[in-house]
Amino acid sequence: MRRLRPEQLLAELDRRHPFDEETLAAARAIVEDVRRRGDEALLEYTRRWDAPELAAAEGLEIPAGPMRRALEALPAGQRRALETAARRIAAYHAHLLPRDVQWTDEAGNRLGQLVRPLDRVGIYVPGGRAAYPSTVLMAAIPARLAGVREVVLVTPPRRDGSVPEIVLAAAALAGVDRVFRIGGAQAIAALAYGTESVPPVDKIVGPGNAFVTAAKALVAARVGIDALAGPSEIVVVADDSADPAWVAADLLAQAEHDPLAVAGCLSDSPALLDAVAAELDRQLAAAPRAAIAAAALERGFLVTTRDVAEAVELANRIAPEHLSLHLRDAESWLAR
Repeated sequence: MRRLRPEQLLAELDRRHPFDEETLAAARAIVEDVRRRGDEALLEYTRRWDAPELAAAEGLEIPAGPMRRALEALPAGQRRALETAARRIAAYHAHLLPRDVQWTDEAGNRLGQLVRPLDRVGIYVPGGRAAYPSTVLMAAIPARLAGVREVVLVTPPRRDGSVPEIVLAAAALAGVDRVFRIGGAQAIAALAYGTESVPPVDKIVGPGNAFVTAAKALVAARVGIDALAGPSEIVVVADDSADPAWVAADLLAQAEHDPLAVAGCLSDSPALLDAVAAELDRQLAAAPRAAIAAAALERGFLVTTRDVAEAVELANRIAPEHLSLHLRDAESWLAR
């Protein structure tokens, strides 16, 4: 982890981009190719980058049967974990559903908002370095609660053409309708424009690498997208009351996602930052994805601030994907 001053960290913010011009150009070529050639291009790119032995375009879709069997065959502990997560995600999002609102103003005009679900949504679930059943649950369950008619999932296959069983199990549990073993910019293009096999969707959600993000930017005028997310980010704001082990665990939880992940801690306590650095070394030694996390942490930062207020101000400027407050009376800082 790099030791930075606040002004050095702020200077880096001006250089953050989810993708560069070279990536955008490559994604544009792929998107246009899939738009023009459909399944033929999809199969070509999938063979080139993911599953060389995939036989035909008909094999891009995974039937419902394997999804159901994956859920049925899941070890009891994993199934309980998925079911518990699914219940909690559903309970959380049930409170956030937008609702119809109507009222009559002083002139007798009836005003309001009618909320109607999208017809079809596409979910991108990353693959390659790890399996992400959590992405399946966190994207598909809100769509189902909202009343989306059809949920389509795309995810890059492994070299042998398979998709992790736990991802298929999560798809069955969350009510996903169709699953395709395609990834990258080509999967985003297929969802946006449709192919002979993949239906076009109304909105695309889910995280991905720089090529996926660039492709989402390119199709955003045609379909809705959630956001142009870069690599996973976490910033921890901590004072001397924080437990260094918990701070380190929070940082590692995102650093293990991607060598390009952004992980950092802001604190007014130099001693706490020293302890976090030591704890990161200790936990990294036992981490199953140590090489990926270590690469991310090399780019990470530990910043000593004048006080907690400056740390909070810096966190607001960064606006990270994940923010963790390890502070005395953390809720008192939320309004800042």
